[in-house]
Amino acid sequence: MHILAIDFDGVICDSAREVFAVSLKAYASINPGSRIILDIEQPCNQPSWLSAHLLTEPVFQRFLQLMPLGNRAEDYGVVLESIERNTPITDQVSYDAFHATLAPSWLDEFHRLFYEQRAVLRSDLEGWLALHSLYGWFVDLLEQRAGRAQYAIATAKDSESVDILLHHFGISGLFEPELILDKNTGEDKADHLEELARHTEAGFEDITFVDDKVRHLLAVIHLGVRPILAGWGYNTQREHTTAVQHGLAVADFDNADNLLFGDSDSAVLHFK
Repeated sequence: MHILAIDFDGVICDSAREVFAVSLKAYASINPGSRIILDIEQPCNQPSWLSAHLLTEPVFQRFLQLMPLGNRAEDYGVVLESIERNTPITDQVSYDAFHATLAPSWLDEFHRLFYEQRAVLRSDLEGWLALHSLYGWFVDLLEQRAGRAQYAIATAKDSESVDILLHHFGISGLFEPELILDKNTGEDKADHLEELARHTEAGFEDITFVDDKVRHLLAVIHLGVRPILAGWGYNTQREHTTAVQHGLAVADFDNADNLLFGDSDSAVLHFK
């Protein structure tokens, strides 16, 4: 059976507010004198404030713009550090150049603090869950096409958080536990897809991979999988343009069914 491997954050789940909250707490620990921390009146220990107020917060908006250029948890620290320094970052090249200026020890420490602070925030489970939502139309599509492909998750998120969220939203049944590959699977998504191929005994040509980050898709093309950019989530027109330049398909509400399941002649779907 065809394998549909899906990134979690930015494709299935909108967790931007939670990621921002955790990142702020980690950044405050590593840079307690930060001006961006001081500029935010009621920082990330109040989930209700985060849910309602962030859409108008300039730092959050800049954070969203730069999120697609990162890869792992430490990249959220890179984003905040670039905002702190007012570093002009417009594309992947300028982002990578700035990333290279930061010490590996700093990146490792932010990575550690990020997951430490996520565990702290998650101790208020109700507040933590309130910082997440689903991309409902896409989940509806997965539910209505269940059985047409074997679903897998390939994510840089920790499996405990993914498991909690899947159960909270009532969609855990879509994914076999052994096909939920998290941050511990490897450094990049090629590691995830190689492990997925080994586990399922599928050929790479039988795997479609959907991610909201162009860099993740470009990193797996050499495997022979079919990479598709999720046109929703955290990416911007910058990522859409880059994807097209590299010959990648960009999925959206109108074409996702056909791209992922080849159902251009199927019955009309009814999304919630």
